[in-house]
This record gives sequence, C-alpha cells and structure tokens, in this order.
Amino acid sequence: MSRIFGGFLVATDPSVAVPRAFFTDVLPQIIDLGEVHVTLAVFRLAHDAGGMERPVPGRTLTADVGVRTALRVPGSPREPDARIATGLDLAVGRGTLLRFSAESGEAETIWYYVNTAVNQGLVAAMARGAVAPPEAVQDGDPLTRVVPERPNVFRLYEQNIGLLSPLIADHLVDALERYPPGWIEDAIQEAVTYNRRSWRYVQRILEQWAVRGRGPGQEQDGNREAHRRRDEVDLDSDQYRDGRYLDRARGR
Repeated sequence: MSRIFGGFLVATDPSVAVPRAFFTDVLPQIIDLGEVHVTLAVFRLAHDAGGMERPVPGRTLTADVGVRTALRVPGSPREPDARIATGLDLAVGRGTLLRFSAESGEAETIWYYVNTAVNQGLVAAMARGAVAPPEAVQDGDPLTRVVPERPNVFRLYEQNIGLLSPLIADHLVDALERYPPGWIEDAIQEAVTYNRRSWRYVQRILEQWAVRGRGPGQEQDGNREAHRRRDEVDLDSDQYRDGRYLDRARGR
C-alpha cells in the first residue's frame, strides 16, 4: 500500500535542477514510465555528483533503490533490469540523455550525461581524444577510450537496413515504447533474411506479431509468401505512430 505524502518542505529540502524544457518538450511525449524514472534519476544523480556536467555510471542507475522500487512489478519475482534498460534506451534514443562507453583494456563501463550542448561537445571531444575523460570515468587509467553509444536497435538498423534519419529514429523510439526490444531486433533480422531492407517492412512484422502473437514455426513457407505479398501494400505510418493501426487490427 502506498503511503500518503506529507508535503514538501521547500525551505529545508534540497532541490534538484531540472530544465523547464523537460516538462514542456519531453515529458508530454513520454509513454513509458521507466523512461520517466531513469531520466529523473540521472538529473538527481548528476546533481548529487556536482551538476549536470557530471557523468552518471550506468551501474549506479541500475542499482538505484528508488528506480528499482518504482519499476519492480508488484508480486513478480522478476527484477526490473529489463524495464530500466528499456527506459534508458528510450531516453537516449529521444535525445534526453547521452550515453557513452569507457573502454580500458578488457574492461568497459557505461556512462550517462544529461544532454546539454556542453556535454555533447565534451563527449565528442573525448571520443576524438582531444580531451581526457573525467577522473571518475578513467578510474585510474588515463588510457581510457570513449565511444558514444546509441540504443542497440539503432545500431542494428544502421548495420542491416540503412541510414538512420531523424524520422527513422523517431519510428524506432515509438517502437521501443510499444514492443520489447528483442522483438524489434528480431524483426530487423527477419527483414534482412527476406532481403526486405526497409523500416516499413520491419514495422509490418512487428504489427503482425502484436496482433497474431509469436510462436515456434511461425515462419513457414506459407507465411513467407504472405510476407512477400504484404510488402506490396502501402501503410500509413501515422496510423502506426498513433497506435490506431494496432487498435483497428485487434478489433477485426
């Protein structure tokens, strides 16, 4: 049972700075509750570390008690790691957070910044080797290499389908809000298998799975022919974006 909050002690409670644009430009677009929690946690942890120009370790986010408590499903023994990971992918894909890996020898750690112009420039400079990573990132090794990171489905799309335009990035963020990341990755791989390298085809696979479900033996020869025929059908992407296509399909 949730506890009733007694109210804010404005005069004595410490405050965390959150840019107004988060409330006006970002929050109205967010559907996934995990994305809200992990984004606000990065603001809080960066503030506690000294300000928005401080990086936040991925392991700290994953272990954060507040985030884990909020995203744990009541009555379920499953840990909320997957929901945290999806929320972070969404925040990075949307552009609210910046993510980079710090590689030193065989070790690799993941870090997050609030996406500001200063932090964008810093990550780019670190990746070029023009500036050294912060001491917290180096962890005693000045030879640490910094690599900017994007959600796995973004990388998979670029490697297998084509250029990641801003419009395609928007579609991928929408898909992450609606489907498990593993579904999107599998749909991209399936599009490659059938040599149908387009977002529209990936999108159609996901819609079919959402309506008909997934199961062993789904991709038999008959389904392959159905895939070929459906590839010729035009689909209004706005229906997918607003969820209207899935609603109509489920109502058939």
